[in-house]
Amino acid sequence: MTYRLSFVAAAAVGVAASASGQNLLVPESGADVVYLIDGFDGSVIDSSFIDIAAGAASLGYTGSITPIEAIEVGNEIWVSDQLADRIWTFDRSGNITGQIGVDSFGDGQLNNIRGIEVVGNTVYASLGNDNAAGTVLEGVATIDVSTRTISGGFNGRDPADTSYFDVFAYNGELLVSNIDSGNDGVERYDTNGNFLGVLISSDGTTGIDFPQQINARSSNGNLLVGGFSLPSGVYEYLPDGTSLGVVAGLDVGPRAGYELGNGDVIWSNGSFLSTDPVLQANGSFRFFSPTSVPTPASAALLGLGGLAAARRRR
Repeated sequence: MTYRLSFVAAAAVGVAASASGQNLLVPESGADVVYLIDGFDGSVIDSSFIDIAAGAASLGYTGSITPIEAIEVGNEIWVSDQLADRIWTFDRSGNITGQIGVDSFGDGQLNNIRGIEVVGNTVYASLGNDNAAGTVLEGVATIDVSTRTISGGFNGRDPADTSYFDVFAYNGELLVSNIDSGNDGVERYDTNGNFLGVLISSDGTTGIDFPQQINARSSNGNLLVGGFSLPSGVYEYLPDGTSLGVVAGLDVGPRAGYELGNGDVIWSNGSFLSTDPVLQANGSFRFFSPTSVPTPASAALLGLGGLAAARRRR
């Protein structure tokens, strides 16, 4: 027997997902916005939850923008910007509240910033190039949440051969993805920046190449890592680094993968947002981060994704 969710039940699912903090934030770097998507089935709730370009312009910024990751830090949402070399901060309604990592001349100090992670009172920021602030070289910068200033960082196991793309808190450690040629993989550090070993390594031919975002499946704790270059896909690994192969996005350059509440893996690349085989949205999507921002009542009443549809009708 086949059961169908009623209109009211479908709305209730959206509200329940929001109440448990299961919605997701994902930047779209074509329009320089952050999407709010449903954490249960991946449908779009709001395609312009945060307008980064408008917020940056309100602070007088006129340069290029490429948002990579949006994470919750206290009551704010921090968005890393790879080309602006800084972090933009917003309130939970999407209004800009400031910027972090900017010198007295207005230049960004977090050079080529990519994925970010918060642990306690520290935000860790993965960098692809030297930091103009002089606090770290290529590696991971640390930011004090209370003072909103760069507090230090670490250079990685080999400062000459690091180009970090993400940092992820996992089992009391920090996992860092490295895309440096010949060093593709995921490295382990403690929260003080001490190197603990290589968790995942690849020759760039038979395994993951150009690893970007790292996430953990809620169902089993296994890791999901977006492998951008061929052989590309969202790779799944056991906690000890044993590969289980590609589980989504085979050969289409995924940047990130995330397990939804319904068990599907949603993934992003430079052209769309997808839960195989469902296309959720077109655009240049980046990293996923869970958020406690709820589904707006207007979207829940319209059904999942209703807010975005309502906006298109206006």
